[in-house]
Amino acid sequence: MSTSHHGHPRLALSVVLFAAATTIMDISLLIIALPAIGRDLAPPPATLALVPLAFSLAFALGLLPLGRLGDLIGRRQVLMAGAAVWTVAGLATALAPSIALLLASRLLAGFAAAALLPQAMALASGLAPPDGRVSGIGLFIATTASGSILSPLLGGAVLTLDPGGIGWRLIFLYQGTAGLLALSGARLTLARSAGRPDRKTAGFDGRGTALASLAILALVVPLAIGRLAGWPAWIVLPVAAVLPVSQLLRRHLDRAAALNRPQILPASLLKQPVIVGTVALTAVVFSAGPGIFAALSTVLQAGIGFAPDKTGAILAAFPVGVLAASLIVGRLGGQPTDLQLGAGALLFALGMLATRALLGTGSPTPLPFAAALGLSGLGMGALVTALFRAVMAAAPPADHGAAAGVQQAFQQVGTTLSFAVIGLMFEGARSAAIAGGATAAQALTGAGRQACLYPAAVFSLLIAALLVRRLAASRRASPSPEDLGGNGR
Repeated sequence: MSTSHHGHPRLALSVVLFAAATTIMDISLLIIALPAIGRDLAPPPATLALVPLAFSLAFALGLLPLGRLGDLIGRRQVLMAGAAVWTVAGLATALAPSIALLLASRLLAGFAAAALLPQAMALASGLAPPDGRVSGIGLFIATTASGSILSPLLGGAVLTLDPGGIGWRLIFLYQGTAGLLALSGARLTLARSAGRPDRKTAGFDGRGTALASLAILALVVPLAIGRLAGWPAWIVLPVAAVLPVSQLLRRHLDRAAALNRPQILPASLLKQPVIVGTVALTAVVFSAGPGIFAALSTVLQAGIGFAPDKTGAILAAFPVGVLAASLIVGRLGGQPTDLQLGAGALLFALGMLATRALLGTGSPTPLPFAAALGLSGLGMGALVTALFRAVMAAAPPADHGAAAGVQQAFQQVGTTLSFAVIGLMFEGARSAAIAGGATAAQALTGAGRQACLYPAAVFSLLIAALLVRRLAASRRASPSPEDLGGNGR
C-alpha cells in the first residue's frame, strides 16, 4: 500500500487526526446529550437506551469490512466516503423529528465512523515523518484522547449555554460540519495516491464479511441487550454460536487464500501469533476500562454529591493521562512491548485501587480522585500505544486497514463486555447494599468500590502473565548444564 506520495504531508496528517478525534468525540457527546434528547422526543426509556446501542452496533459491524475496503480500493477514497456519510448522519440527527429517525441516523453515523477510524489509524502510521519524535500511532492515540477530553467540556457548554435555543441539536450540527471539514480537507491535502493499493484489487469477500458480521452480532448484541433485558437465559445461545461461526470463518479464509480469492481478513494475518495475541489482548484491556467510568460518574454525583461540572473535571483526568502517556511513550521509543504493557497495567491497577480507597473515606475531595484517575489514564495510554503499535508493526503495510479494523472491532467487543460485566457487578452490589439497609448514597459508594476491583484484578492478572512469560523466556535463553559443562562431567 503506497503511503509515501502525499500532497501536503503535515496538513494531511492534521486532517486525518481531526477525522479520528471527531469520531471519538461523538461517543461522549451522545451520552451527554441523551437526557436532553429524552426530554425533547419523549421516547420510552428502553427505546432511548437503544440510541447509543444503534451507533455501537453499526460501528462494530462496519469496522472490519470497511477497514479492509480501504486496503482494496484506497484509504483516501474510503476516508472521504466516510466523511461524506458522517456529514449526512450528523445533519439527520440534528434535524430528527422522532426517535425512529434519530435511531436510523445513529446507525448511519456508526457505519460512517467505521469507515473513518481504520483509515485514519492506517494513514496516520504512514503520514508521520519517519524522523519525528512521536510516531503516527502515538499521535493518533494522543488525538483521540484529546477528543475524549474535549467532548464532555464541549457538550456541557453547549447544553448549558444553549446558543440559538436549539439545545442538543446544535451538538450534531457541529458533528455534521466537522464531517464536511474532514471531507474538504482530505480532498485538498491527501494526494490521490494516498493509501492507494499497489496491487490490483481482487474483489470483495462477501461470504467472509457475512460470517465476520454474524460472529460480531452473536457476541456484541447479547452483551448489549442483556443489560437492558435483565439477562434472559436465551442470551447463552448466540454467545455459544460465536466459536463455531469463527471456525467457519477461519476455514473460509484459509480456503480463499489457497485459491487466491478475496479475503475479508487476510489469512496471513491470522497466522501471525503477535497479531492474534495482541488483538485478543486489546479486547481484554478494554473490557476493564469504559464501564468503570460510567459507574464512577453515577457514584461521584449521586453517591458522593459532586456537582456535574466537578464530576466532569474529575473524569477528564483519565484521558489527560492517556494523552500524556501516548506522548511520553512515543518519545521514548524502542522500549520492549512487554515492559510497556506491564508498566501500563501496573499504573492502571494502582489508580483503580487508589480510587477504591478514596470511595471509602469520609469526606473525599475532587483533586485526589482526579489524581487517581489520571494515574489510571497514564496506564491506559501506555497499554493502548503498545498494542496499536505492535499490530501496525507486525502487519504488512498493504493490510494495515484490515489490521486496524479487526483491532478496533475487538476494542469495541471489549468495551461492550466492560459495560456488561461492570454494570452487572455494580447493580448487584448496589441492590445487595440496599437490601442490607444501606442508604441510596451508601449503596452507590459501596457498589463503586466493588466495581473498582474488576479492572484492578484484570490488570493484576495481566502483570502476572507477563512476568510468567518473561521468566519462561529467560529460562529458555539460559544455557543448560550440558552446554556449560559437557553433560555435567
